[in-house]
Amino acid sequence: MKINTMDKRKILIVGSGIAGPALAIKLIEQGAQVKIIEARSEAEMNEGLFFGISPNGLNILSGLIDISRLYDEYVPGTLRFYNAKGQRIAELDAAYQKEAYGVSSIQVKRSAISNLLHEKLISLGVQIEYNCKLMSIEYSGAKIDVETSKGKLTDYDLLIGADGIHSRCRRLVFPDAPKPVYTKMLSTGAIVKIPGWEEKSDAIEMTFGREAFFGYSTTNTGKVWWFNNYDWEKEPNGTELNLQQQNIKKDLLELHQKDQPKISQIIAASSNLFAYPIYDMPALEKWHTATVCLIGDAAHAISPHTGQGASLALEDSAVLAKCLATYPDPELAFSRFQQLRSGRVAKVIAQARKIGRAKSKPNPVANFFRDIMLKYFINMEKKKMHWVYSYDASKEVV
Repeated sequence: MKINTMDKRKILIVGSGIAGPALAIKLIEQGAQVKIIEARSEAEMNEGLFFGISPNGLNILSGLIDISRLYDEYVPGTLRFYNAKGQRIAELDAAYQKEAYGVSSIQVKRSAISNLLHEKLISLGVQIEYNCKLMSIEYSGAKIDVETSKGKLTDYDLLIGADGIHSRCRRLVFPDAPKPVYTKMLSTGAIVKIPGWEEKSDAIEMTFGREAFFGYSTTNTGKVWWFNNYDWEKEPNGTELNLQQQNIKKDLLELHQKDQPKISQIIAASSNLFAYPIYDMPALEKWHTATVCLIGDAAHAISPHTGQGASLALEDSAVLAKCLATYPDPELAFSRFQQLRSGRVAKVIAQARKIGRAKSKPNPVANFFRDIMLKYFINMEKKKMHWVYSYDASKEVV
């Protein structure tokens, strides 16, 4: 098959998180003209917390940016598990991944990856249009026009929706598609500098508390990054969560008052909490039309329980770029992209749902057996995760 260089193709990407910029870099290298619009402000892109990124994502990212800069502030991906009494019940050491996959899982700020991708785009001559909301999509023959909050953009050959789980692009293109479903669980967290804190930054500490799950880590700069999952029956909105920050903090302290004291120390020292509802995304029948394609969370959002959201988005960007370079017909390229990605994505999402259920309100009987068996399951986990971590998009036969 003759490789199409993408010359003269004019492509609009909606969303500048991770999937959109990563795809843009590849498409520009292939000769396309790319524009990115983003509903959030540039300042908002620097907000938010942190996440895990595993070898399958890091190896793709290393072909786009200098990933050594991610280690300016990070935590190794080793996981240590504790029960509510503070007893260590298992450990999953990530050090083996370096030899197996060339790089080990780490935890980093979302903005650290986003900023490096944006710097790369600027070096390629692409400026992201911030505060630019997608309003409507129109089709003019074979071309695409879009109305935005900053005016009209016209004459595009392709439109890529990389605008997250609450994708405006998805709602416009597939108005009858299923909507994200609230899981009745909140994820909360913060970044805090605690005076006198001397813990080393060698792992992520995960505690199955009496009433809720809690995880924290200490970065190489001495800051504490923490997150918590707990039940919240009614779906909240962003404004409500901001107003309830102090109540959430009080609630967290009550939930963990009988757990190891270090957890309460961390929560009490935190003054700027983040809280957001966790959603599940029902599977979409199609991710594309003839000229529009969804990628990342817009196509297949995954809950945060496996730390695979960013890595899957990066995989999407690499595979879609390869498909578009291979097939001159965009619809065929989009179809092949979904065909290659849907099975793998569905398997990872199913795994995330299983882990999420394990983090919900504890059951004493289940906890007893978990404490005994978890270390054995952890040893099996290395083999079970090989198919995830070893993924190489460059070897996909498109």
